[in-house]
Amino acid sequence: MNFPTPFVANKLFSYDSIADQLDRIFAHPDFSKSEILKKFLSYIVHETLIGSSHCIKEYTIALHVLEKPVSFNPQKDCIVRIHAGRLRQALTHYYSGMGFNDQIVIGIPKGKYVPVFMDRQQFIDEKKLLASPREREPTVPELEPVIFAIMPMICTSEGKLIKAFNDSLCLQMCTTLAQLNEVSVIAYQAIKNLATKYLDLKELGAMVGFNHIITGGTQYVKNKIRINIQIIDSRTYKQIWSRIFESKVTPTNLFDIQDEICKQTIIQAQSLVNEY
Repeated sequence: MNFPTPFVANKLFSYDSIADQLDRIFAHPDFSKSEILKKFLSYIVHETLIGSSHCIKEYTIALHVLEKPVSFNPQKDCIVRIHAGRLRQALTHYYSGMGFNDQIVIGIPKGKYVPVFMDRQQFIDEKKLLASPREREPTVPELEPVIFAIMPMICTSEGKLIKAFNDSLCLQMCTTLAQLNEVSVIAYQAIKNLATKYLDLKELGAMVGFNHIITGGTQYVKNKIRINIQIIDSRTYKQIWSRIFESKVTPTNLFDIQDEICKQTIIQAQSLVNEY
């Protein structure tokens, strides 16, 4: 959602009315299944209502919502921005469905963390409605979007060239996947940093917001490379597709190997999307 400049909420709505609105929002599945999103929204709304919106920063959210240490560095860790994106998406889902007729609209402007509060008529006048009732089909369940995360490849070699190849392959997959319709991709660098901290795919997927991963491993022996690629449903651990690629490595064919692996993997990812 795109919202106008924030204004002081309690001049339009009472604290209790906004608290009631939060309760309605938290009944939505996107929130009822995520303590982090509920805590995130509660924190920024409360700070705004008590007149402390100037204290709502990426750093303070990390400390008070995500319980990060005081040494947390927003420049090196994008976890707050990831959850803010999830929160905006969850609010979009709520107000385009269960909360379509709610009189109080709460949103978070993109690139900011201070929430805004509008009444329904103002929301309509600003032409910020996501959809009209005619455009929605409430009798048809909304399909969950396919959201990929490219996990760092396991590497049995200590060679810098192969490690660089792995990172380059993951980045290329991430870039190519993002060009597909009806697909979202979590930034590879963000996943790479988080993967060492969260070993459970379900936990990491629920926290970041992806539901499928592409992962694998690389072996390199005597100028021969073998790459195992897998597509996995991170909610069930079900392996949807896998393939082993083998090739001799020369000084000039690494890009060709990378392109072929990426091409075949993206074809399978597109096939998965088409089945949704």
